[in-house]
Amino acid sequence: MEEGRKPMSAAERMSATGSVVSRGVGAKAEAAAPKAKAKAAMASMGSRPLPSAPFQAAPASVLNIVSGKPVAAGAFASATSAYTSSMGPARTYAKSAGGALSGDMPKAGPPAVAVGRALAEGRGGVYMVNGKPTTRISKKYQLVFVTGEVAPFSKTGGLGEAMDGLPIALAALGHRCMVISPRYDQYAEAWDTGYWSHVTMGGKQEPVHFFHSFKQKVDYVFVDHPTFLERVNGLTGAKLYGPEWGKDFADNQARFAYFCKAALKAIQELPLGGACYGGDCMVVCNDWHSALVPMFIHAEKSTTGKWQNTKSAFLCHNAVFQGRFVREEGLAEIFGVPQRYIDSITFKMPLRIGKYNEKVSCVNTMAAGLKYSDRALTVSPSYAVECCRDPEKGVELEKLFELGKCTGILNGVKEGVSPADKNFVTKTMMTCGPFNAVNCDVAKTELKATYRAQNNLTATTGPLMCFIGRLDAQKGYDLLLESLVEILEDSQMQIVIVGAGRADLVAQTKAVEKKYPNKFFYAGWMGPERYALLAACDFTLLPSRWEPCGLVQMEAMRLGTLPIVAPTGGLKDTVEDGVNGIWTDSEMSVEAVIDEESVASISKALKRAEKLFVGEPAKVVQMKRAAMAAAAEFTWSNAALQYEAVFEELGVKNTLPQGATAEVTLETDKQVC
Repeated sequence: MEEGRKPMSAAERMSATGSVVSRGVGAKAEAAAPKAKAKAAMASMGSRPLPSAPFQAAPASVLNIVSGKPVAAGAFASATSAYTSSMGPARTYAKSAGGALSGDMPKAGPPAVAVGRALAEGRGGVYMVNGKPTTRISKKYQLVFVTGEVAPFSKTGGLGEAMDGLPIALAALGHRCMVISPRYDQYAEAWDTGYWSHVTMGGKQEPVHFFHSFKQKVDYVFVDHPTFLERVNGLTGAKLYGPEWGKDFADNQARFAYFCKAALKAIQELPLGGACYGGDCMVVCNDWHSALVPMFIHAEKSTTGKWQNTKSAFLCHNAVFQGRFVREEGLAEIFGVPQRYIDSITFKMPLRIGKYNEKVSCVNTMAAGLKYSDRALTVSPSYAVECCRDPEKGVELEKLFELGKCTGILNGVKEGVSPADKNFVTKTMMTCGPFNAVNCDVAKTELKATYRAQNNLTATTGPLMCFIGRLDAQKGYDLLLESLVEILEDSQMQIVIVGAGRADLVAQTKAVEKKYPNKFFYAGWMGPERYALLAACDFTLLPSRWEPCGLVQMEAMRLGTLPIVAPTGGLKDTVEDGVNGIWTDSEMSVEAVIDEESVASISKALKRAEKLFVGEPAKVVQMKRAAMAAAAEFTWSNAALQYEAVFEELGVKNTLPQGATAEVTLETDKQVC
């Protein structure tokens, strides 16, 4: 793994060290990403009352997406039916439960949904067990999520966020949920299970050891091995897969193949709460890091007798990262599977995606998840269609996505991420106090003035906009920079950039800041206080080349901030042009070059937003309220109900005997940021 040397194959590592999995430090410690130059000071929340907000329904298009049984991409256009209720299913259940919820009981989110379902099915409402509010359930699945990251323990982006929100929501509905992830750091809340075993990798017995944490009704299991824990000198941060963005550790194929094998041990053999999960479960594997799990399950089914009742799904969060590796001899022996499995995931493809790159014989890890799982899933309906039909978005695997009946379920945001929630407002350091659609503009004015004053930005007549995310090509940040250089001179808009990424783009960002010190501000990395900035802004910018779902636009809409987006993937599903946000007039070029048409499209959208802000303030207020109404439906509660529908369709075993009920306690999710 030294600079300038050709990476060793797994077989060569086996010969040299006796193990296909490397130990020790693989990345030098480096300075943390620059933090914001100023943080909003904690405000005295005061006693300002929160005005009551009249109910506003989300657009029918939004309600259709978050409601009903999800369908495969091939049937997406014809199977979508009109949803007649004025709110999504989760909010409908929660509203019906309102009379049964008192005191500190959660009034929204999955616990309230569980109560609403109990009432609808005639099982009664809330009763107390050992001093805790409880409700009855009639369905209990065992759900296992295998993932390379899970917030708040580890996170590089949307995958980590999703593996925080979705399992918690499903567990709150009464299901037994486990998340399996590598142990990258010494997590304070994770304890040694005392479990030791081994898996075979290349003929060697590789040790398997687990740590465990139980939070929000979810079992978090961490695979403890030096290839994860000793890889980075210091805290791992975002260096889960490589020493920096865009560079991978040389032995990632072996690292995550080992992780997949260890995950099977956790499912079958690790006793948690007095019992192992075993084979009567639904296993959801996320992105290429865990995509070998369905293949290993398939291989073991015929030889061990295990997994006969197990169902599996492959959930794709980003089809661009596929885990492509040069095919090497002896890989079947290293993985411990018959040769036919390696042959089935071998393709003539470039190692780095791009039609101009040289094609070689390579093993495609993501293909294993698509081929051997019972269902392919993605994180938004439009992205499922794109992966099946668009060669640029499916990245040479579109046929496998289609064969897997690829189904899109929109990711969510926790209900606690709300400007009306005092806990959230306090944690994110908002100086304005809680607000809703009625007093949104008053709150924004106060937040905007505070942020400008603390960062030496003078007030202007134009809108305040922000970009929050990775500074890279996927997010279209290079295109955005080019657009801003062209239009800032003659504009009154102010732009704040939050995030870190490619070194060249960071350098360009600082150069633009120097040229336009009062119009362009680079805040660097920000923690939870980024929500205060997002709430202060009038618009947020997401000109992504592709976006499987997107999180920032949904969070922005919760805060009454209008997204300016490229119409792709989940951005197209969540933002309606001229209603609750603004679209560019075309998708962005997927080529990693500066495309003049894409830049021009961004410039037109920015100018349109500025003109709207200055010339039609009443229209902007209307759009902000529409955005808040739509975002109220983008929840993990609605997503969890749709995942349940897919699991039921696949025939996942209900562990409760027919006609029997169990119970679940009601607990508010306080981990919101």
